[in-house]
Amino acid sequence: MEPIVILGAGLAGLSTAHFLNKPWRLIEKSDRVGGLIKTEVIQGCYFDPTGHWLHLRDPEIQALVNTLWLPEQMVRIQRKAGIFTRGVFTRFPYQVNTHGLPPEVVAENLTGYVEAVYGEKGRELREREPRNFEEFILRYMGEGFAKNFMVPYNQKLWTVHPREMSAAWVGRFVPRPNLKEVVDGALGAGSDAVGYNASFLYPREGGIESLARAMLSHLKGGQLSTHTEPTAIDWKARKVTLSDGSVQPYAGLVSSISLPGLVKLLAKGEAGVPDAVQDAAKQLRATTVTYVAVGAKGANRQPWHWIYLPEPEFHTYRIGSPSAVYAPLAPPDTSTFYVEYSHHGELSLAAAEKYAVEDLVRSQMIHAADDVLFAQAREIPHAYVLYDDAYGPAKSEILRFLEHTGIQIAGRYGQWEYSSMEDAILAGRACARILNG
Repeated sequence: MEPIVILGAGLAGLSTAHFLNKPWRLIEKSDRVGGLIKTEVIQGCYFDPTGHWLHLRDPEIQALVNTLWLPEQMVRIQRKAGIFTRGVFTRFPYQVNTHGLPPEVVAENLTGYVEAVYGEKGRELREREPRNFEEFILRYMGEGFAKNFMVPYNQKLWTVHPREMSAAWVGRFVPRPNLKEVVDGALGAGSDAVGYNASFLYPREGGIESLARAMLSHLKGGQLSTHTEPTAIDWKARKVTLSDGSVQPYAGLVSSISLPGLVKLLAKGEAGVPDAVQDAAKQLRATTVTYVAVGAKGANRQPWHWIYLPEPEFHTYRIGSPSAVYAPLAPPDTSTFYVEYSHHGELSLAAAEKYAVEDLVRSQMIHAADDVLFAQAREIPHAYVLYDDAYGPAKSEILRFLEHTGIQIAGRYGQWEYSSMEDAILAGRACARILNG
């Protein structure tokens, strides 16, 4: 019996293998499993590829994490996230925590919200679905919130104006405030418990990679091949050519590699891919994120786990602090940060490292540049999928073809979406259930 071949040993690939009741072979191009769920240690400081905090909603996944994979090893942490704007810190989410901002900004946010949700000015948007992300912001938050935070921040994050994106991705990720929440936030009675990530879980030891290692240690019924990657897929003959020159036949195929990357591999196979599908893959866009791992002398100056920076004088859109989230991630009297930059390949690692030190000082997260012990930049390719006008039709074209081939896709990049770690685990489970029959 040929195995189920799984491409990519991130959370989606590991989850697929875990839930399969058939033989499997897991193919991973790097030296170890985890995908982006890896932890790097620099001078005794633990860094994940930016914030990887676990939010669990599904009872079965909760039970697996807490009783099988990492029993009694997960720490629950209450989020302390902030926004640095107009020279002051406010709590996150911005739309329910404007107290402390200049009075004219608070007033602009409040009146804009009331006009959008109740006034004549917002009537048109209230009577139809938002056509893009900008209209979603204006419909549910108003012009003030749009101008002062939501548009500039999201333009930094996604690299395009919100009007160039659909609102298909927002779901649980963008809180929609009600009037009481907005007013309470303006008066200083706002809550920082709003949103899907108000609290989260994190491993007690070893960083987020502990989860991937634990999942691997409990896998049965298959074979893991690291330092190996596919070079072509023949979907008609049901075989994958691998980088070592071998050919692996498959009974089923699950891909957690990037969706455009999968199409390229299929195009290299003997069966080929229709031109329309190849053209669709070329229309799928994503940002590159460069994050700079920074260590600094002294304890954290600010209490924030991470902060958002909407204003253009900051190159970064977000600064996180592993040591503020969980003290054991750094040695005593040391603070650590990841400083994030979104772009399309035009930002060098050296430039990002320079900007990171400047942004940390300017945002008051560290006292001075001399406090920095190290600043090391890393790149994450296709970090944020762009939900632009081409996204929906292009992805649908590819999915129709994949359904014809019988290939399953899973994970943030396999499914080409904005999603969480748990979503990747759930996607792997869904693929396994289909293949189990």
